[in-house]
Amino acid sequence: MNRHFRRRTAAFASAALTTAALTALCTAAPASASADDTDPVITLQKPAAVAVPTAAASGTETTVQPDLEYTTDASSVQTDATITIDARRVAKIANVSFSDNCTVENNVATCWELFYDDDPQGQLGSVTQMTISALPGVAAGATATYTVSGTATAGTIVGGTGSVQVGGPAFDLQPTVDHTGLAVGSTVDEPVQFTNTGDRPAAGAQLLLMASPGLGFAQHYANCKYSEASTSAPSEYALCTFTRTIQTGEKVALATPVQLNVTTAAYYTYLDTQIVPKGDPGLARTIDGHTWTEGTGGRLALTVLDPGTASSAPAGKVALPLTGDHSDYRIAALTADNTADFSVTGDTAQGAVGDTVDLHFSMTNNGPATLYDRSGSGIGLTVTLPPGTTVVGASAGCYPDSDVPQERAHGPYDCGEKGDYLVPAGHTADFSLTVRIDQVTPGAQGTAAIAWSYTPGWRPPYDPDGANDSAPLTLN
Repeated sequence: MNRHFRRRTAAFASAALTTAALTALCTAAPASASADDTDPVITLQKPAAVAVPTAAASGTETTVQPDLEYTTDASSVQTDATITIDARRVAKIANVSFSDNCTVENNVATCWELFYDDDPQGQLGSVTQMTISALPGVAAGATATYTVSGTATAGTIVGGTGSVQVGGPAFDLQPTVDHTGLAVGSTVDEPVQFTNTGDRPAAGAQLLLMASPGLGFAQHYANCKYSEASTSAPSEYALCTFTRTIQTGEKVALATPVQLNVTTAAYYTYLDTQIVPKGDPGLARTIDGHTWTEGTGGRLALTVLDPGTASSAPAGKVALPLTGDHSDYRIAALTADNTADFSVTGDTAQGAVGDTVDLHFSMTNNGPATLYDRSGSGIGLTVTLPPGTTVVGASAGCYPDSDVPQERAHGPYDCGEKGDYLVPAGHTADFSLTVRIDQVTPGAQGTAAIAWSYTPGWRPPYDPDGANDSAPLTLN
């Protein structure tokens, strides 16, 4: 909710580039080489298989778009590229169309791209899109592949192959239940229920449960595995596997609701729930990189609420995309009756005219609750400087409240950590501003104060003690 986070978020917000904007960018900067004078290698990441629904599916999108994502080995990239997508095999089972930056002949698309990024961190965006829908009369289970290749003005394009199949399971998850006023130390039940609204059965299902700080799984089942992350949100994961066939139209529920312990760290807490066919390639992106431990309790079972209809279509592993109010991903908000006392420390410094001095200040979450603001509006400080000073340096995370020269020089400044939407109990964030003393004023005083909200006087219910929300920054 605080001001500094919103300003910084807006400054770095991304938007899709139109063809005109890309053309202007290309004109403004020659696309002859990467900025580090090394021709980049731009590699298409293996596209995940996609499934397109037939008319027998319900609650699903009518079209799908494969993810065409690229990475690079270069520290910066600036090059025109031509991407070629050969979709002739796919066109035998599906309708295929392409984005406006492509010219198409006989289901082979030639697409213009501009890969441009000063700090790609390995990832590059693209504007080329392929849109696919099933042809009428094609049987569920039909599969075809497409190929992607390319050339670049500067560098090398490494392409790849993707696949498309007709039909698939679609697990429509019933909305989960929100809870408020949960007592610390209590256990809360969260039912899970879903229906296969797709046009193919699934040979199994996988349920991913993600608990935020303050929640812990009370049961550890033998057909589930668990992973913990102490400094992130979610903080605990459970991945449960069910090997029974889920027929089309079948409705099932967990035989035992998910049981969650409410810990001393709980305030804003959440349970994210995702259900997919066993083997769905989209799940790997979420679970890769975790260390898992098998549960040692009994097995978590599914209870059949409606058996659905047996289908002659082969079982599918790739989920159909759901639409509207239908979803295979739900979030339950569970708020605990708890507190988190934030406090601020200031600083005192001495100096003569012309001296530069550091003013140190910090913010601490004294707990007991961990604060997790899922909106992304982090918790930080607004800093006013002692009069007679000019800012000449700032620690990481401190920025002037605006780009107006007067405020860059004399404040106010906003200070917050990266990831400050998640503040564990006991965590202290340290900051500093370096100022030049232009005029000595005995007892000149500024302030570091928690920026709770744009609304004057508002403070959150979890922190009833406002006496320690600010601290002085004093010179001489």
